Order: sequence, then structure tokens, then C-alpha cells
Amino acid sequence: MVSSRRITLGSVIEERYLFNVPIYQRLYVWGEEQIRVLLEDLNEACHEQRPVFYLGGVLVIERPQRGLSRRFDLIDGQQRFTTLWLISIACEKLAAEGACDTNHLSDYRVQKVNGSSLPRISFPIRPNVERFFEHVLAGELPAVAEAVSLKNAIDTIEGFLRDKMVDIEQFTCYLRDKVELVLTEVPAETDLNKLFEIINNRGVQLQHHEILKARLLEKLPADERTAYGQLWDASAHMSDYAERNLRQVTELKVAKLYDQDKAHSDGEKLARARLVISALNRAARSDEMETLSLDTILTGDVEVEEVHGRRVEDEQGALRVRSIITFPMLLQHVLRIHLMRTEQEDLSRILDKDLLLIFQQSWLRHKPDADEVRDFLMLLWEVRYRFDKHIIKWVEEEDEEIHAIRRPRLNRGESGPSLVRAPTTTSKEQGFALLQSMLYHSQQLTTQYWLTPLLNFLLEEGPQHAFIYLKHLDNHLLCADEEDGGSLAERTWRFMEDPWFRSGELDVTEVLNETQGTSFAHYWFYKLEFILWDQLKDKNSKAWREFRMTAKNSVEHVSPQQRKSFDSSRVSAEWLDAFGNLALVSRSINSEYSNKPYAEKRARFVEKSRERVDSLKMTLIYKNKLWNDELVEAHQNEMIGRFAQYFRAVDRGVARIT
Repeated sequence: MVSSRRITLGSVIEERYLFNVPIYQRLYVWGEEQIRVLLEDLNEACHEQRPVFYLGGVLVIERPQRGLSRRFDLIDGQQRFTTLWLISIACEKLAAEGACDTNHLSDYRVQKVNGSSLPRISFPIRPNVERFFEHVLAGELPAVAEAVSLKNAIDTIEGFLRDKMVDIEQFTCYLRDKVELVLTEVPAETDLNKLFEIINNRGVQLQHHEILKARLLEKLPADERTAYGQLWDASAHMSDYAERNLRQVTELKVAKLYDQDKAHSDGEKLARARLVISALNRAARSDEMETLSLDTILTGDVEVEEVHGRRVEDEQGALRVRSIITFPMLLQHVLRIHLMRTEQEDLSRILDKDLLLIFQQSWLRHKPDADEVRDFLMLLWEVRYRFDKHIIKWVEEEDEEIHAIRRPRLNRGESGPSLVRAPTTTSKEQGFALLQSMLYHSQQLTTQYWLTPLLNFLLEEGPQHAFIYLKHLDNHLLCADEEDGGSLAERTWRFMEDPWFRSGELDVTEVLNETQGTSFAHYWFYKLEFILWDQLKDKNSKAWREFRMTAKNSVEHVSPQQRKSFDSSRVSAEWLDAFGNLALVSRSINSEYSNKPYAEKRARFVEKSRERVDSLKMTLIYKNKLWNDELVEAHQNEMIGRFAQYFRAVDRGVARIT
């Protein structure tokens, strides 16, 4: 008999549950982005003291176990459940360092059984992983090939908790008592092959955006629901481009709706939802495609995800892309624009997990009529199309993912015209993508509030001045004094009311002259990297011009905090924690450089930078053979001067077009 019950980590401790990750399960695969998104959500919920944080379901089968404990095989939900365990391990390390008096997840890390401490989660038949965790639970962090993703995950969690200065005692108490999962237990004799088939073919429950789609389509006349439903479906799948989704969902010949000569201003028919709807209706009437019934749309008997699994091939091959935000987050950015246009109140916040609640409280409770629903659905398409055309995506290139913009281009082949996605080529286009990448990495991964005013600008003004607008938006949104500006939601709303809003004179001298050490906001390092690229790209090497933003989560002291007596390149305590002696690096680089002397760090950096530059700020620093107080001060003053020069240049650019 299948049974389900709500559990917390506290109840797992009290009930003495132990868990196995069976051999047929894949190893832990969550990357830094997925982990940070979860941590940001948990940290925000903890700060707001939400009564419950629901983390989804866990599917288990109980295995025989002697003694008072019960042992389960994790069948589904392993990645999330394992991540919670890794969080408890990282919290224990920080607690041991004196970060707090109490770690409320200490008993979640291990279970006391007959005087022994057993890990809460075990990996039978994977002895390397088991040994890895033996070391980890003993306070060590060895390098084990089979456990690289687990080691990186612990590093990411530890880095996040340090960087955000999370209150470990409060955080672990919240995780123990308020994070809830639904534990579904299936009988031991269950046919696992059949169970996996069910899990893989269809999720356990409808996603929230599918429920929202049904609620909106209900407000339209029956004969309109198919076309608007198809527009929604083409917008919903974020791992491909909207026009390719539309072609796969409807078999519509989208190339006929692309006007190459109008594309520079977003004047092509594909960018205008009314014309796309008309094309869908014409195609349906002429039987060029199979019409989907309302029952099919609402119940999902023909699933969009399954249709999207068949990628359309063009002469470039299947282009693998990944969105920087989820579809529920895109829906909330679209909703903010719709609320602005209809003179309604803005959302107090955007949050992936609260999609239905946010829509209900901010819009649906006002009972929008069919015309307003049509307007929203058409706005959704127009935003999504521009999102794909002008906003960065994760694009797979030479076995790695990079941030890039791939714009549509009409290709006239022997079999007829088709739309392909081509790389951007100009320095301006490259800069636009790099600036977005800087904002993406420096802001909260789950929200990206800067997208709402930028997407609104693209809708209202077109793409011609989008790059200078984004520079202006960034300067006056994120470089201004936050104390008088309110939340990011409130501040970005001002830029939707007035795109060229100014927050006042910009001067970061006071901020960058502070001695904050590792407490410096990462944003300032990311922004400086963009400024250096923008100002010096034409004066430096190809490697400099092709610089990319990457995820960095650790502030590195160029002259180390624990200095060697023999190191001739040392700075005094006065300049040790100054911005001039700091750089933002990945945690692995920070660990590699550690407290090595300046000369050794310099040699390693120069060698690694021959083909790809990891940090432009460090490139300038390591041009110096020695490093001392005078050079730190000179570098810091130069960087402050580059900020000021950049602000003036952006203001001049804005003045020319406004």
C-alpha cells in the first residue's frame, strides 16, 4: 500500500530514519547554480520566517533494518534530499569554526546507533563515495574523482553561507523545523521498472504554470483557446527558442513570418502577437496543421515537453541552449509589465515557488475579462520573443556552456527558407551580452529584477539603444544609495515609469576606499571587470577582447592574509583588506592560491592566462613584478578613476539620444 506523509528534517531525526542512494540512481549532479538558487530561496524564507517552506516530494522504499532505526532507499528526490544533507555538513564546519553556538542540524548529519555515528545518507556499492564522506564527517575534504560534484557542492554551500554572512543558528533551526517534504512510501515488492517509467513519462503533479494556463484559457471563447494555448506552449519551453517551439507545437512555417529587413527594429511579424495569432488561425482553417482540442490543451494528453523533445535540425545542427530564468519567473516579469500598462499596483516581490499565489493576489482576484487575458497572452509572446532575441542564454559551445546571444537569421536553402540562430558579431553586441552576464552573475539568480525594465524598454523603444539603456539602468539602479531607494522591485518599477530615471550623482569613491576585505559586495568586482573590458578591449590582446564573465564566489587577497616572512612583496595591515589588494575569483582558485607568496601567485596566473583571461583586474595587478602599499594604493585609485570615467561616458551617451 502506498502511503504519504509530511515530514521535516526534525521528524527525520526524531524517527531515526536512515537513507540509501541505490546503485541504479545516478550520482549527485546538481551544479553551483541549482544549489545557489535553493540556498537563496531558503535564506530568504528564513529571514521572512515563513511558516512553511515546501521542498517537494521524496519517494522511498523501506529496507529491513535491525534496531530502532528505519532505512529507506531513495527512489526519487535524491538530489534535493542529498543537498539538504550537504548543507548540514557545511553548517557543522562553520559552527565548529565558531560561527555560532548551536547547529540545529548536527543530529541530521549523523544518526547515533548503538554507540556509533552513522551518516544520514549512505552510498552502498560506491566505496569511494562512502570513504569520501567518512573523511568529510571527520572534518576533512579529500579529492576523490567519483565525488567531485559532492566536494564542489560543499564548497559552494560553504561559500554562500560565508558570503551572505548567514546566521547559522537561525538558519539551521529554520531548516530543521520549517522545511517540509512529502515522504511517499511504496511497498517493497513494487516493480521498480514500471515505477521509473511512470516517473519519467509524466511528473507526479501538474506544474503551477500549467494550472495558471488552464485558468486563463477558461476566460476565452472556446474557438480562441487553441491558438492562444499554442502561443502559451511555445513560450513555456525555455530550453529552446520561441519560434522553434512554435514550429514544433503547431508545424507553422515560421520563416514566412520573419521579415529580414524589419528585424533590426523588431518589426518582423513574429514579434507581433496579433499577426502570429492570425497566422495560427489561418493555418487551422486551411488544415495545414492538426487542431488541438481544449481538453487536450488543459489535460495535457499531448504534452508540450514530449513534443519539444524532438529538436528541429537546421544546417547549424541542434543548438543546445538553456534559459537564465525559469518560465514561472518569465511569467512574473511579464505580469509586472502588464500591471504597469494597465495602471495597476506592482508585485511586492517575484518568487518562482509562489507563482499561483502571486497571480491570484495581484491580478486574478480583480477578475480580468477576456480582453485583458488576450492582452496578457499576447504580451507574453512578445516578451518571450524579445527575450530570446536580445537576452543572453546559456549556449553550449565546444563542450562548455557560455553566455551568448544568438539572433534569428533567414536562411534560404534549397528546400526553402528557414530560420536559424546566428552568433552576434559586433563589439557592441558582445558588450551588450557581457553586461547582461555581469548582471546575471552579480544578482540573485532566482529573480534578476533588471530584466523587467530592460524587457519593457525593448517593447516600448526597440533594440536600437538597448545597450546604452542597460548601462544607464545598471548605474542608477545598482550603484545608487540603496537606503533611500526601497526594494529592487520598487526601484525597477521607477525605470518602467521613466526609462531614463536618474538616481542622482554617482560616486563610488567612498565605497571602494573602505577596507572591507572579504565583505566587499561581489557586484563591485563584477562591474569593474565589465568596465575594464569596455574601456580597454581595443588596446589589449585577443584573449582580453574575448573575456567572459564566469561564476565567482570568493574574494582573494593578492598579498595573502598570512604572510610569509621571506615574501618581499608584502603589504601592511592598513592596505591588506583594501579594494586594491582584492580580486574576485572562483573558490577553487582561492583555495589553490591560498597563502602563497605574490611571486608564485603571479607566475600561476600568467601561465593560466595565456589562452583565456580569468580576471581583468588581476591581469592589471600581475603586470607588477612586485607588490607593496604604494602599488596597492595606485591600483585602487586607478580603478576608482575608471568607474568615474565610465559613469561620465554613459551619461554623455544617454544625453545624445534623449
